[in-house]
Amino acid sequence: MEINEIRVLMKDEFHRGATTRHAVANINSVFGIQVATNATVAHWLKKFRSGDFDLSNAPRSRPMTQVDNDFLKANVEANSSLSARELSLMYNVSKQTIFGANR
Repeated sequence: MEINEIRVLMKDEFHRGATTRHAVANINSVFGIQVATNATVAHWLKKFRSGDFDLSNAPRSRPMTQVDNDFLKANVEANSSLSARELSLMYNVSKQTIFGANR
């Protein structure tokens, strides 16, 4: 089942006035497997209630890095005894950011 087909079903459930719970149950009962989740259906029903009926994905971008990677990398190399957790707390970034700067 294609994602756009599921979105059409969610839009149909919205027009029928279904609650999130009922929409999930109705969609999943048709296919016999869990193709719709409460979180996904709630997101789309909220979008439809706001008047937005576009079924395409919203463009996403990577979040801006909060720290200069070169600066962070230099500090990681200079302070190799610091853990990723300590560095993440020091610079107020995630550990994944610390690991990414170390590449």
